[in-house]
Amino acid sequence: MAGRFEIYREQDHFRFRLTGDDGATLVTSEPYEDKDTTVAGINGIRDCAASALITDLS
Repeated sequence: MAGRFEIYREQDHFRFRLTGDDGATLVTSEPYEDKDTTVAGINGIRDCAASALITDLS
C-alpha cells in the first residue's frame, strides 16, 4: 500500500491526513500551528508506524 499524506489548512491551523490507495481517509492529525510542525508530525508517523505494536484495549 502506498498511501498519501495530505497537508491542509483548517481555519487558523494545519492538519494532515493519510489516505489509502482507494482515497479513503485512514488517519487525521491533531491541529498544528504551522506547516513545519505539520511535516514533523508526518515524519514522526513515518518513523514509528512500521514497527509500532498493536494493543487491543477492547
